[in-house]
Amino acid sequence: MTESKKFYFPTVIVLCILLYLCGCSPNETDKHNHNFSTVVISPTCSKEGYTLYTCTACGFKAKGDFIPALQSGGHNYVNYICTECNDFSIYEVADTVTLKYAKTIDENGNDVYVVTGVSGDVEYIKIPSTHNGVPVTEIEDEAFLSSLALKRVIIPESIVSVGNAAFKYCFNLISVTILSNEISIGNDVFWDCHDLTTISFLSITNVSDYAFIGCTSVEKVVLSDKIKTIGIHAFGDCYNLKSITIPISVTNILHGAFWNDYNLKDIFYEGTIEQWHAINKENGTYANTNEDASWDAYTGNYTVHCSDGDITKK
Repeated sequence: MTESKKFYFPTVIVLCILLYLCGCSPNETDKHNHNFSTVVISPTCSKEGYTLYTCTACGFKAKGDFIPALQSGGHNYVNYICTECNDFSIYEVADTVTLKYAKTIDENGNDVYVVTGVSGDVEYIKIPSTHNGVPVTEIEDEAFLSSLALKRVIIPESIVSVGNAAFKYCFNLISVTILSNEISIGNDVFWDCHDLTTISFLSITNVSDYAFIGCTSVEKVVLSDKIKTIGIHAFGDCYNLKSITIPISVTNILHGAFWNDYNLKDIFYEGTIEQWHAINKENGTYANTNEDASWDAYTGNYTVHCSDGDITKK
């Protein structure tokens, strides 16, 4: 691993110097040096990690600081869980894990399977990318609703969408590993998943209404730059949420999005102060209770860190 880092280091330095020196606008009057925000993508046992650099002024992206895959020889399992990437071996429980499927047709007219549920109480589920030789592309609404024994889930690259309330009330769910680069989630997907601490937010292309409400163990969130709207009460009652990174792609933050997140301290916004103020942020009160329904109702005294300065909560 040391040799790999030595190989990448000079490459990264040269890349960064070139990117810094080059203006990033074809218009001479608008040229500027890139001002990068960074997101670190951790390596897994099979995929290298890297740092994604995004210019907050023009949106230019570059990858650097590559980190080799963690285990060149494979996973390191302890009690069936890989200590490096949270993958798990399911051969010990293969006889008891029976996923349910429904065959359907996708938008291109191809046969695909949808995961509709599971038979029995299981702790670990690794969804396959194919079933009977046919791609598995979706998880149905309420597929794992109230699966109280469920602790860890791995979602393959073939899955493109997760239905409404798919993991709602999975109180003991600890981690969800998403191997897909882009995945859409429905409303209420992880409602009251109290123990959820690990999830690949950068793979998620939308934050729907009530998606993570009551996920009281989540402390840090970094959203993907494909997200435009943070839904109603999306992170409500996430009591231990301390920081969230919001990309410049976000144009709407709906009411109660961070409702009652009283430990929220830092909002890292990848755009400017002007761009932050331009985001539509819903305010108001609930008609039936008169309670504050603003996007940041009952949050902590957070600071918004923008590319050109900070804003404190009013």
